[in-house]
Amino acid sequence: MKKMTNKLEAVFFVAAVGLALAAALLWRPAADPAESIAPEVSPGTAELAAGDIDALGMAEDKTVYSADDPLSVVCFYVTVQRGDAGSDTDHSFAEVNSAVRFVEDSHVENDIYARAIVQVGDETGPLPGMLGYGQDHANATIRVRGNSSSVRPQKSYKLALDDEAGLWRGQSNIALNKHAFDATRLRNKLYFDLLRPVADISSLRTQFVHLYVKDETAGETTFSDYGLFTQAEVPTKKYLANHGLDQTGYLYKAISFNFEMSDALKNFDDPAFDEAAFETILSCKGRQDNQKLIDLVNRIADKSVDINEIVGTYIDRDNYLTWLAYNILTGNSDTTVQNFYLYSPLNGDKWYFIPWDGDNILHWQEDDLEGLTPSYGGWEHGVANYWGVLLHQRFLKDAGNRQQLADKVEELYQTINPDTVNALARDYDGVVRPFVLAMPDLYHLGNTPEERDAILAGLGDQLQQAYDLFQQSLHELMPFFMYEPLREGDTVTFRWEDAYDFDNQPITYRLTVGATPDLAAPVIDAAGLESTAYQAPSDLVPPGTWYYRVTAQTQDGRTAQAMNKICVQDIYYPGVDMAEVP
Repeated sequence: MKKMTNKLEAVFFVAAVGLALAAALLWRPAADPAESIAPEVSPGTAELAAGDIDALGMAEDKTVYSADDPLSVVCFYVTVQRGDAGSDTDHSFAEVNSAVRFVEDSHVENDIYARAIVQVGDETGPLPGMLGYGQDHANATIRVRGNSSSVRPQKSYKLALDDEAGLWRGQSNIALNKHAFDATRLRNKLYFDLLRPVADISSLRTQFVHLYVKDETAGETTFSDYGLFTQAEVPTKKYLANHGLDQTGYLYKAISFNFEMSDALKNFDDPAFDEAAFETILSCKGRQDNQKLIDLVNRIADKSVDINEIVGTYIDRDNYLTWLAYNILTGNSDTTVQNFYLYSPLNGDKWYFIPWDGDNILHWQEDDLEGLTPSYGGWEHGVANYWGVLLHQRFLKDAGNRQQLADKVEELYQTINPDTVNALARDYDGVVRPFVLAMPDLYHLGNTPEERDAILAGLGDQLQQAYDLFQQSLHELMPFFMYEPLREGDTVTFRWEDAYDFDNQPITYRLTVGATPDLAAPVIDAAGLESTAYQAPSDLVPPGTWYYRVTAQTQDGRTAQAMNKICVQDIYYPGVDMAEVP
């Protein structure tokens, strides 16, 4: 791993020198405030300025990572206290931990806060000169963070430091992630640390954390060991400033955002703006003005606008390709409508992707061990994984763009491959293992140590699988969505989108309808359909609950499922949907 470490350090050094030179060349002294006469502005100056900004690309200051020791462990000491009576922090730690933020496969806002004293140190305790040393009153709030992880016994936490508390590594929002679904407990750090030296994209600072908690709301007087967490930087205005980006710019966290217009996407000053509805799709972390994003979405929807004008002029091509390629190469499939941020400098035209959440990368082996493989659709890999989002679909329909994506995947694979992944994972496991195989983490691990060892040893193979699946996806039939059936007179019409074949072969469809989600006893099984609609006699589909599936097939036998997926009694059925037919 020494060679790998040296290689990364060299990349960091070269990037730092290059950025320093760029900064020196681009810097100009600020104007004298006494100069009250503005210079004459010629027509087009604003456009030229925006062009200059856009030419910078995602110019992250890579030196932000230079002081980090990826193999270190920092100890956090958190004393939980009730807030003032009647305030929104007047809660016990048990109440904080009771918050569930994930219901029926969807995020819900359900945050319960308490106050906390946050201190940083080592295994001996809080240390002088570090955050919170000597503090005897609360300097932060604490709540559960994460969605599906909020239902697990071991929680992840968000610590929000008060303004007077100061900052920790330039951050006031500290996310401590337990990664309860990851047997290795190191995937998220692996994801962001591998990304650090990559050009045209920004990463996040990460840190292994040993958390101790003293719950004074339950009368505790000593700290309890809560095991290992991974701290991951949260993109905020401070993040933008720390990474050399424009802290006055636009920044959104995708909650469930598919780059399409909806009633929820309105500007803040629109009388019809509904903040609660808006926050089901996006969370605004920067400038509160949605018009620039609305304009982008409208351009994407306008088929008369060439997608290669949009990706190039309004979405940075290099950043977009890198973001797509990296997530494809690491098998980070849950990045279609969430787990990313969108950023745009205030006076630039371009938008950029910032990654978020990598604890589900390289996951197939562990999923198979847990019996989760059947819950995934056949489209959830490679380019097919992104086909359900209009932006990605329009971009990937262009053969030249697919080639550029393949080139970018190949470029990344030269330095992010089975060997480098395995080497870094082994190094990180040297840090993680003593915690994961001890209490309290071992009790909640969910795997035997031997199973965990096998998963860890297979991470490199999983990256190779992701690479191979991407190559296959370039020749696969692309998936589609099914619509809800409609009863019209004496017929029930089933409808679906066109599947898409890069080779332009004729496509036929097979519709199956039944009363159970496994479609074991279908009432309709119609194959060889050449259209994207099928009219069934009403007597075959009487009013009630019906399940249906459409499969597309090319002349040479390649098939594609619909991207619909349902969960019935905790069992997922990819390619199947359900409807209450009147």
